[in-house]
Amino acid sequence: MPVHTPRPGFFRRVLRHAWGDLVPLVRGEGAAPLSHREAQLWGLVLASRHVPHRLRRLSAEQGGGYAVMVQEWYADRAGEEIELYFEENRPEPAKAALPDLRPVGGLEPTLFGLALLVLFYWTYSRTYPSLGLYPDLWVRLGSADAGAILSGQWWRLCTALTLHADGPHVAGNAAIGGVFIWLVARRLGSGAAWLLTMVAGVLGNLFNSLVLGVHHDAIGFSTATFGAAGVLAGIAPFGVGGGLHGMGKGPWFVRFRRFTRTAVVPFGAGLGLLAMLGAGDGKGNIDLGAHIFGFASGLGLGALTGLAATRSGLPGGRTDFRLYVAALALPCAAWAWAWLA
Repeated sequence: MPVHTPRPGFFRRVLRHAWGDLVPLVRGEGAAPLSHREAQLWGLVLASRHVPHRLRRLSAEQGGGYAVMVQEWYADRAGEEIELYFEENRPEPAKAALPDLRPVGGLEPTLFGLALLVLFYWTYSRTYPSLGLYPDLWVRLGSADAGAILSGQWWRLCTALTLHADGPHVAGNAAIGGVFIWLVARRLGSGAAWLLTMVAGVLGNLFNSLVLGVHHDAIGFSTATFGAAGVLAGIAPFGVGGGLHGMGKGPWFVRFRRFTRTAVVPFGAGLGLLAMLGAGDGKGNIDLGAHIFGFASGLGLGALTGLAATRSGLPGGRTDFRLYVAALALPCAAWAWAWLA
């Protein structure tokens, strides 16, 4: 509650320009001195209203801090200006809508899924004569053989994602793919991230088989890795995971322009990644088509997911867990189909 001191006489205010501390007038007697930042703010408010003032640094004996000194002639006006400023700039928590920047999905589900990928490679790359299981049998049965796929062996679209040529191949895909899947999981949740990654990999293999023809064959999780990169680029313009905003408000052409401008950077970053990691060494060891189609599939899935999330929100905990189980069950079901077909 402001404490108003007795108003001095007219001649005293005119002939003797006494300077007094404004803090007791605004905050009451016995109020603590201002910090340097507070004193600068008060000075800025008074300067904007053309009120003469001075900033005074108090000694240690006076309690330290700063005082804002004004002439007695302007004391009441200065106090009113300061009070009016804080009244107009009072925060309103009820109207604040800050985005929740906490990550949606944790790291553990991603590490578990990648561990299963590496464990499967370690399992099928060994020979079990008593069971009649050999590494080349798994490859013949599950690779993305375009001719076999287009003949109806659709399980290969998924099983090919779990096969790798050697240890460095699976380790590289796990390391790079893990980063992108984790980044998507932070925005959508682990279940949605893994399911979108697997579906993008399946679609990438499908489009690659359709374009390159029946003589094409490939293996590797890299198609899904670039699918995850595409999903990450696709959801970025919607602000998913950091406050859903979609294309904002306003006329449709303004929203479209805003959306396009927001999408340029993540899309360009994805293309740059594709150029750096997806083109290979020029010796034919990298399936560039699978990388391109995987990225394009992830980009489309990410855009659709971002649009759906802005309207319906992100999946809850139980739904996300079910999506995660479905993502892990997808290659298992594909392999079961392969062995039983």
